[in-house]
Amino acid sequence: MKVVYIPNKSEEGGAFRSQKELIATLREKHGVTPVVLTYRDGNLRKWCLENNIETHTIGYEPFMINSGCTRLRKMVKTMLLPRYKMKRNKGNRSALEKVESELDFSDVDLIHTNVNRDDFGAQLSRKYDIPHIWHIRETGDKDYDCFFLRKNAIEYMNETKGVFIVISDAVKKAWAKRGLDEKKMRRVYNGINLSVYPDNITHDFTKKELRFIFTGTLCENKGQIQAIKAVEALPDEYRAQIHLDFYGGGAQTYIDSLKRYVTAHKLSDRISFCGYTDKLSEILPMYEGAFVCSRNEAFGRVTVEHMYTGLGVIASDSGANPEIITDGENGYLYKSEDTASLRDSIIRFLDNRDRLPAMTASAREKVAGCFTKEINAANIRKVYEEVIEKYGKNKA
Repeated sequence: MKVVYIPNKSEEGGAFRSQKELIATLREKHGVTPVVLTYRDGNLRKWCLENNIETHTIGYEPFMINSGCTRLRKMVKTMLLPRYKMKRNKGNRSALEKVESELDFSDVDLIHTNVNRDDFGAQLSRKYDIPHIWHIRETGDKDYDCFFLRKNAIEYMNETKGVFIVISDAVKKAWAKRGLDEKKMRRVYNGINLSVYPDNITHDFTKKELRFIFTGTLCENKGQIQAIKAVEALPDEYRAQIHLDFYGGGAQTYIDSLKRYVTAHKLSDRISFCGYTDKLSEILPMYEGAFVCSRNEAFGRVTVEHMYTGLGVIASDSGANPEIITDGENGYLYKSEDTASLRDSIIRFLDNRDRLPAMTASAREKVAGCFTKEINAANIRKVYEEVIEKYGKNKA
């Protein structure tokens, strides 16, 4: 089975890492021959070449864009909307010319687009009558405030020949509400590569100060400011028991505003900003706890990574978090966007240190049984087979 993959433009974050692991596992375990069309001559292309995977750099453009993480950025992007549309149309015309000059589509069985923000794979699907898999990895509105550059985008997506893989029931519900055809949706949870983490991870929850980590893009929808305010709201005796480290990039103006808040409220001894890292698997075992404060987490790859490395996770009760975490059993849930509720969950965490070893062991067991890259790849291979059976192989 030959599959053309359209990865996302960004080479950071969970969606990008998920597709790399998926491609490698499908090739190794399920006989898939991958062809990867990259946006740029970057790390993904390098990885493909190192692993003898056919790849072509073509420079396509998305049809959904983030509106920005500050009011000023949202205003500017709205004003520049016509320019974004022109750039997208020009970029995709160029990408189509380039890929057609380099790739023969006559023996391609499927096209798999990694994120809902890109429609170039759907364009190829329509032109060559090849079934298309559209991976929906975010709600697109509540999590990243994205907007479409294409008119009647939902109708266009529904008319594309193929199915939508959604990464959680929460994502399925959000897109069904938008009008996406629910009958064409298949829920397949993300999976992580367990082999990159040590088997003998242990944590000392009796230490005077516990270290918490918060990973992901620094933006309003991820809830970093809520975590900061919750730490600030802790009684002194509890605040002295916690140190919080943020890892991730983002708009510098937003990051600077968070840093100013931390400094102004005298929290610098409790909270640090560590920048972006691609070494999370090495860093996570150094911590005891983790925050997931997103307004609407589509799945929470970082959540399961935290759980598998034995961290006690405190997460909002929105999005897919309740699908992954059972409150009090393998983590703690708090009322989304409620700083007082988050503060109380931190106190609950610190007051129940004796329960944390059993809780984190339960979390690790759940991840190993439900959220591995092998389980993810096997389920996606089943979707591939379903789509080919329904629409037939490419007969070009």
